Amino acid sequence: KSSAASDVYKRQIIDIGDDVHESDYFKIKKEEFFTKKRTQNIAYPRQIAMYLCREMADFSYPRIGEFFGGRDHTTVIHAYEKIVKKIKEDPNCEKTITYLVDKLKQ
Repeated sequence: KSSAASDVYKRQIIDIGDDVHESDYFKIKKEEFFTKKRTQNIAYPRQIAMYLCREMADFSYPRIGEFFGGRDHTTVIHAYEKIVKKIKEDPNCEKTITYLVDKLKQ
């Protein structure tokens, strides 16, 4: 990951909450996205956003946790690993990630 590309992603990643919660895949309110709620309809999109922050912008786990409501870095690690596993097992998850990555690169 080049520094220039990483800088572009870092600027764009700030809008990831908007992209994920407004996508056709997830219908949640923006304020719910950054809350402490752990219901599946909120936690899963949040985990995807954490995964994208790590993959595309190479943010540290603590920084991602801070961005998502002050969560512990171990929560972010769990989210990242869960999405990595889900991508391998679920073609719909892989499709969702591809869609969001393409959207962020625009």
